[in-house]
Amino acid sequence: MSSRFRLGTAASLLAIVLTVAACGSDDGSSGSAASTSSSSSGKKDATITLAFTPSSPGVCFKVSDERGLFKKQGITIKYGTAAPTGAAQIAQILNGQITAGQGAYTGVIAAVGNNLPVVITNAQDEDYDKDGQTAFATVVGKDSGITSFKQLEGKSVAVNSLQGNWEVSLKEAVAQDGGDPSKVKLVAVPFADQVTALKSGRVDAISTLQPFIAQLTAQGFKSIGDPQAIGFGGKKDSVVNVTFMAKKYVEANPDVVKGFVAALTEGNEWCNAHPDEMKKAIARITKAPQEVVDATPIPVYNSNLGPTTTDDWSKLMVKYGILKKAPATDQVQWSGAPQ
Repeated sequence: MSSRFRLGTAASLLAIVLTVAACGSDDGSSGSAASTSSSSSGKKDATITLAFTPSSPGVCFKVSDERGLFKKQGITIKYGTAAPTGAAQIAQILNGQITAGQGAYTGVIAAVGNNLPVVITNAQDEDYDKDGQTAFATVVGKDSGITSFKQLEGKSVAVNSLQGNWEVSLKEAVAQDGGDPSKVKLVAVPFADQVTALKSGRVDAISTLQPFIAQLTAQGFKSIGDPQAIGFGGKKDSVVNVTFMAKKYVEANPDVVKGFVAALTEGNEWCNAHPDEMKKAIARITKAPQEVVDATPIPVYNSNLGPTTTDDWSKLMVKYGILKKAPATDQVQWSGAPQ
């Protein structure tokens, strides 16, 4: 999303540390971001402020709230403005502006690898291959002659952001196809601008997501495959987006976090089972044209992180020089995260 979470650079991570130090708070539990109180029945009520981005992966969260699933768990959701980058969202959490953020796995792994106290509480959505369409794809020009990832050697490829999931999955797809990832020129271009960059010949290929894939292939552009699925050894259900919170908040409020995840899990089941209603909700919440939403599958919503996804992403980040050392899995994800 611009809808996908962007990974900050080392400089951005340093800026987070300075921001947190200046604000004097690192547990995400102060101010308006999160609060708990006891009702007359003795049950704890909690308010969680979420950094919400109106994107297809995030819509099920809003629908779950509208259906009263968080209220059932004693949780009130407030919606905060999401910072434009992953590093900045993590700063929002650590200085108490928000309780929870949403974004790509790689951003949280990088933060933890740089000793910032955040943890993943649950998955949000996953890669898919259904109805003849994939969640992600690398798309080339109509007459480019490129039919494989190996043939991207010497070519320029637009990715939404560098040093994160888009970069490492594309490089690994090239490597899996027998190519040399170092010979591919990656260019950071936001999703909204990638189509123009490809059509104008500014780049030879783009790594993008729905609904851009469906729009381009309908016009005769060619998909050479889903780089994430290929990079994960053909695994078509790997997690990309996750929800994360300050480690101290999770440790201090385990029951609240359990209720939060339980509400999302119940909501995900409903969203996956009601694609027609979800397409209407996606158009309503994201303001995307209904005909564009109707032309693509809804995301596969899932709270489960899976047993190896954290390690898989960490290994790729180390392999391609984004991290020197992979953080331990139990440092990246909450012990109560659904598997």
